[in-house]
Amino acid sequence: MTIVQADKAGKAYKDRHVLQQVSLAVEPGECLGIIGPNGSGKSTLLKLLSGIEAPTSGSVLLEGRSAHAYPRKRLAQWAAVLQQDALPPLGFTVREVIGMGRYPFQNWLGTDSADAERLVDRIIERLQLVKLQHRQVDGLSGGERQRVALGKVMAQQPRLLLLDEPTTFLDIGYQIQMMDWIRSWQKESGLTVIAVLHDLNLAAQYCGRLLILQEGRVVAAGTPEEVIAPGLLERVYGTQPIVMRHPVSGVPQILLQPDGGQE
Repeated sequence: MTIVQADKAGKAYKDRHVLQQVSLAVEPGECLGIIGPNGSGKSTLLKLLSGIEAPTSGSVLLEGRSAHAYPRKRLAQWAAVLQQDALPPLGFTVREVIGMGRYPFQNWLGTDSADAERLVDRIIERLQLVKLQHRQVDGLSGGERQRVALGKVMAQQPRLLLLDEPTTFLDIGYQIQMMDWIRSWQKESGLTVIAVLHDLNLAAQYCGRLLILQEGRVVAAGTPEEVIAPGLLERVYGTQPIVMRHPVSGVPQILLQPDGGQE
């Protein structure tokens, strides 16, 4: 069954149309990247796909049911969202924050049917947080905090993970580390991933399919080879990139040139 489906979905705030006629389908185990210029509606689309907001036109379905109609706790048992700055100052330790990912599975007594502590132990070890687990999140670096945020959504054991520019504030080492962990998790568990990404090269490296938005509309969708194309990128981003294949992975990557390459 298709896990996420949008059919001519639109979103308007008063008289301002942010998204119009967006259609897409995401299959289980797939990684879809959503790209586009700032203000193109990427984060708004993610809110519709996650059920946080309802479309003002068209429909968004999660496993055949209206995304916005799911009870919040039930939806959180199989879908998780990881945002840019996912952890505001909390005053909790790393271990406590990761354990919060089990909240949707607790009964009214606050107990979890699964072995939550053992799961948290595995996540902490996998994300190399053992030495940090008893430190407060507030005092961590940006890269460390984002690892904790990833651990929290891993503790939810979702079938669908939605990423809202999770690497934006990270240096390149943490960016690759974050995306490698997510891809490894996806391959092991069959996780479905929908990622809003600002970096086109990261999107092409880690996503099997890309969807590009411009002014709230889908202008292209397909494989990285189909979407990361000079003419399309010039039309959408207003710049003339050089597109070449990565020497190791073979996926298209872009090089930027100032003033269209003119001296």
